[in-house]
Amino acid sequence: MVQVITMSIAQVLRWLLIVVIMIAGCVPPPEYMAKTGKRIGLDNDYIRVLLLKDQYKVEVVTTAKTKVIQPANNTIIYNADAKRFVFFDNQLTQPLQFETWNNEIQVNGITVRGMIQLHPVVGKIQVVNVLKMNEYLSGVLPSEIMPGWPMEVLKAQAVAARTYAYYHLIKNNSTYFDLDATGNFQVYKGKAVETEATNKAVESTAGIIMTYNNKPILAYFHSTCGGKTTDDKFVWQGEDLPYLTSVVCPYCKNSPHYSWKVELTLHDIYEALVKRYQSVGKIKAITLGREDTRVTVVKIEHANGIIRMSGNDFRLMFDAKKIKSLYFEAKQTPAGLVLTGYGWGHGVGMCQWGAKEMAQQGMRFDQILKFYYRGIHIMTYNLQK
Repeated sequence: MVQVITMSIAQVLRWLLIVVIMIAGCVPPPEYMAKTGKRIGLDNDYIRVLLLKDQYKVEVVTTAKTKVIQPANNTIIYNADAKRFVFFDNQLTQPLQFETWNNEIQVNGITVRGMIQLHPVVGKIQVVNVLKMNEYLSGVLPSEIMPGWPMEVLKAQAVAARTYAYYHLIKNNSTYFDLDATGNFQVYKGKAVETEATNKAVESTAGIIMTYNNKPILAYFHSTCGGKTTDDKFVWQGEDLPYLTSVVCPYCKNSPHYSWKVELTLHDIYEALVKRYQSVGKIKAITLGREDTRVTVVKIEHANGIIRMSGNDFRLMFDAKKIKSLYFEAKQTPAGLVLTGYGWGHGVGMCQWGAKEMAQQGMRFDQILKFYYRGIHIMTYNLQK
């Protein structure tokens, strides 16, 4: 028996278009499609950003008609004019969502686009900003890079930030947010920091992401590599991504953070350690192990034993301006250590000051990205669902 299948002309054209896109390698990762049912490309996908954590009091101020709902049962508890709402941690018993039809919302003084969700978690209020990807990126770029830099480096940053966000949308293991607004992921400060230049960079790269094996990459970036980026496996244990390999970078020499020098007294080190290790005693010796020019292991012998930690954990015990990178040499002094180092940040992925110089030399954003992220593909996906 032969089954006859009839298709309209529009259906045939749509089917052919989908086939062409698949052949071209522009289909979003299957994990993303399965999870959200959306397509990457127009930056209309929603992302949930943990804006404020563990709040005792939250003040939400709206500027236009407002609807407040309880997402658990989709019950509307307010639907009227703009209003100021105040919640204390002991009053909020279930999540609330504030919608103002794309008008501004202020929450604890931070102005954002999109919607606000309040979640009661372990006796505190967690504030989540739910907004479109382009709106999110517009609040990330000026928080992570200088808006006055050349447009091509701003576009490179926009693609890196977008790719990083989509990576975490796919990986997300949280029930109520995808990433937070701090340097734990990438810094997001809302609408107040937006600039014309960074918004233009977001808009002009709409839908462009970096992929490896048809998946968004973990697009790390940092301020200054100091002449050489490093492999991610030398910074974070358990990671070894093929596109995050060491690259010699001759472009960041004009960075004010290209080289640095700092003294760490034994008292400084002890005070940093005691915050993590209550039983730490008088420091006797410090041994540094390194790979690929970076300090990867720190061993500290003290009166009560030995502490071993990664170089990155050691760096993060101090203020960010104290130990700017893991790319340093240490000289022992009677008072402690004198560190002579290069670069600022973890050193993995795109070096922003290097990218700036590349842009000034006339390189395009895609050339910049392919220099720092090896073996990646840059794709655009513009087909609406």
